[in-house]
This record gives sequence, C-alpha cells and structure tokens, in this order.
Amino acid sequence: MTGSVRTWWHRNSALWPVALLALLFALPLAVVLTAPLHTPSTQWDHIAQVFLPGHLASTLALLAAVLLPALVLAVPSAWLIARFDFPLRGFLRWALVLPLALPTYISAYTYAGLLGPTGSISVWLATHWNIRPDIMHLPGLGWVLAFVLFPYVYLPTRVAFATGMSHVLDAARTLGASPVRRFMRIALPLARPAIVGGAVLVAMETLNDYGAVKYFGVRTLTTAIFRSWGGLYDPGGALRLSLVIIGLVALLLYMERRSRRGLTTTAQVRGSRERLRGGRAWMATGWCLLVFMLGVALPLGKILGDAWTTLPEADHTRLWAAARNTLLLAVLSASVVLLVALGFVFRQRVTRRTGALVRAAALGYAMPGAVIAIGVMALAAALDNWSGARFSLIGGIWLMVYALAVRFLSVGWRPLQAGIRQQSASLDEAARMLGASPWRTFTRVNLPLLRPTLLAAATLVAIDVVKELPLTLILRPFRLETLGTLTYELAGIEQLREAALPAALIVLCGLLPVLLLEWLGERHG
Repeated sequence: MTGSVRTWWHRNSALWPVALLALLFALPLAVVLTAPLHTPSTQWDHIAQVFLPGHLASTLALLAAVLLPALVLAVPSAWLIARFDFPLRGFLRWALVLPLALPTYISAYTYAGLLGPTGSISVWLATHWNIRPDIMHLPGLGWVLAFVLFPYVYLPTRVAFATGMSHVLDAARTLGASPVRRFMRIALPLARPAIVGGAVLVAMETLNDYGAVKYFGVRTLTTAIFRSWGGLYDPGGALRLSLVIIGLVALLLYMERRSRRGLTTTAQVRGSRERLRGGRAWMATGWCLLVFMLGVALPLGKILGDAWTTLPEADHTRLWAAARNTLLLAVLSASVVLLVALGFVFRQRVTRRTGALVRAAALGYAMPGAVIAIGVMALAAALDNWSGARFSLIGGIWLMVYALAVRFLSVGWRPLQAGIRQQSASLDEAARMLGASPWRTFTRVNLPLLRPTLLAAATLVAIDVVKELPLTLILRPFRLETLGTLTYELAGIEQLREAALPAALIVLCGLLPVLLLEWLGERHG
C-alpha cells in the first residue's frame, strides 16, 4: 500500500504546483459560491424584498436595451465590410473596432456632457430648435453602452461573413440571389454562433459596468452590491447578490455553448467581395460612417477637445500621481499574470493532465470585477481575523494586484496557450534528444519563440487593468488614486470637462491593444 502511494505521489508530484496556483486563483470565486455557508447576512431579508427584485428587473431591462441596438449596429456593418467593396471601406474596416478603446463609463460621461439636460448639443438644440433631448435614463444608457460594445459582435460576425460561409454565399450569388436575400436566408443563420457569442460578451460587459449605471441612476445588481457592501455594511448580502450575478453569467455562457451545438467546422476560405456602385455604395458608406461617428468620433472628439481646453488649469500633481499609480498597478498585475500564465503553459506543454485546473483558475475573466473584488475582500478579511495583529491584507496594494491578476489571468494565458500550440512538438523532441531537460527546452526553445505573444499578452492585460473600475473602487488602498477613479470622482461631482483629461489618457492607452487586435485579425477580411 505504501509503495502504491509513493508511486502515485511520484507520478503526480509535478501537478501540485499547478494545482496550488489554480486553487489560489479560484479561491475568490469559491468564497462567493459558498457564501451562505460561512458569511451570515444581517440585512438579507431587507435586500431580498426591497433591493433584489427591482435591481434584477432593471439589470435584465438594461441587458435588453443594450443588446438590441448593439446587434442593429454590428450585424449590418459586419455584412457590408465583409462582403462588399465601397468608398472608405478600408478605413471603416478597422475604424469600427475603435469603440473598444473607450471604457463604458467614459463614454457615458461624454454622452451625458453632450446630450444630457445641460449637455452642449442639448443646449444648442433647445436654443435654436426648441428641442430638449435628454438621454439620462435606462433606454438612453442602453444606446450609449451599445455604441461602445457593439464591436464585440461586429468582430466575430465579420469573420464569419468573410470566411466561414464564403462558398455558400458565392454559390447563391451565382444563382442570382440578391444581397438582401443572401443576408436574410443564408448569412444570418450560418453566423448565428458568432452573433450569439458576441452578444454574450456584450451582456457580460454590461453586467460588469458600474460607473455608467451609477452616473445615469440605473439600479443594477452591481450597484446593489456596492450599496450592500458600503451602505448597509453587510458583506454577506453583497456576497449573495454576487451569487445572483454568477447565475446570470452561467446562463449566458450556457446559451453561448448551446448556440454552437451540432455545428461542424467549415474551411476558412476568404470569399470574393462584390463591388457596390452608385447610390448603394454611398448608402453603405453612410451607414458605416454613422456607426463610426456615434461610437468613436463624437465621444472621442468631445474628450480630446475638453482635455485640450482644461489642460492649462488642470491639477497636474494629482493627475501625475494617478497616472503613476495606474502604471504601477498595470506593470505589477501584468507581471504576475505572465509569470503564472507561463507556469501553466510550461506544465501544459509537458503534460496534458492540467487542462481542467488551468481552466478553473482562468474563470475570473467571466466574472464581473465587483464579484471578484467582493470575493477577494471576504477572503482577506477571514485571513486578517485569523492572523490577529500579525499582518493585514486589506488596504494593501498587493491585495489589489492579486485581485486584478485573478480577473485578467485568462487575458494573459490564452494568447500564450495559442502561441505555444503553434510550435511543433518536433522542436521539443529534438531538444530532448540532445539531452535538454523539459525546463531547459522551454526556456531555450519555446520561450524565445513566444516573445511577440508575450508582448501582446502583457499589453492586453495592462490596458485591461487601466480600464477596470468596479474592482479598483472596492479594493484600492486609502488615498490611492488611479486614472479611472479620478475620472469617476470628477464626473461624480459634475466636473465633466475636468474629467476629460484623465479619460483621454485612458482612451489613448486603450487604442494600442485595439489596433493590435485588428492587425492580428487582418487576414480574416
């Protein structure tokens, strides 16, 4: 018996480091899932009767208000860009991806400054046309979020239209089917998995939002978590509300998985594009330009204009401190993520038995930032109580770095996993034949080939950290200010013009990974 135990331990000893790391990164989610077992809620009856029904209904209404316009903006644009040639198509092809560089809360503040009750466009329309627009309500917020999030649907749908069904669409075109008929009868049904997958991402980003819904006065489950934690001082209630959000996320992921059921992989062959002429060409250009103007040009122009005018009188000391703190958090979080991701990738290269462990550790990206923050805070509070006065985790920057690493581990791990899978196994075999150990093979052969992917992964993680707001608001140490929290606080006291300068820095940082993403997907038409 002892010999069999030793044999089992020897065979699985290499898995223990991966298992421990996976457990460390899965602990916050486990804390939330088991909340009713270890954290009582003194206000749960009040929360369940007063908070939950209204906030859940508003959350579902907001999801519908975002998804419908996002689909309206994304699907026709993807169809036009993928299947037709028309004026400015080359520019619009990548320009329609740029809304991803705008965090949702920054776009919401900007549109409020344009079309709110005292917005610049609203005042001009009221003065000259006696029209008084006001978007400070749930349907208005739905359109504002859709302007930012529609590229999540546009990108996969464009790829599906351009490559996944080319032979079928070309055959229908040869048989004389009109573009509208090809779109409605062939393209939409075949692109359903891509559309649903993008819509799920839009819904998850909507669930994660806090700054925009808070500013617009829309009560969602995320605002209920903040209110339960910071207003009612009931951590147990906040954890239970997080369980409701996890249930919604699980339902969304199930819907996305079900949409791909029974589908077979088709050859990814780029189809030929049809050249539009005359009025149809300019209508296509006009539609895509309108989407670009609403999603990027209008809010970005407002942000850059206000940033330029407020630059001379800005509090540069405070701005520099916020930028320095943001950079520090981004570098630390990206470094932790890459180190852990490289450990996972190395172990997966050596053995295939670690897939489930790594996927469990990478679940954080599917959860809203507020849920991860609540789980990390509850875990840290338990450890602080257990340690007495020996150490304190709450209020430290490393707790925040840990939470950000949990949230964005998947962003760093998945590109590295894809990159190392493209490396031929014969490279490893040749190194082994020359006497190199698995670790030496990884550091001398695999890792140098992964350098471009490492750079891309680090950039993506760093920019996600720069843009993250709910997690930062909950876990930031006292007096630590980032560009995101500075923007949020200035907008909260209605200093929207002053908030434009830190917002502009966040947006400019976000442009880099968006352009990188578009460059990597260029071959998909």
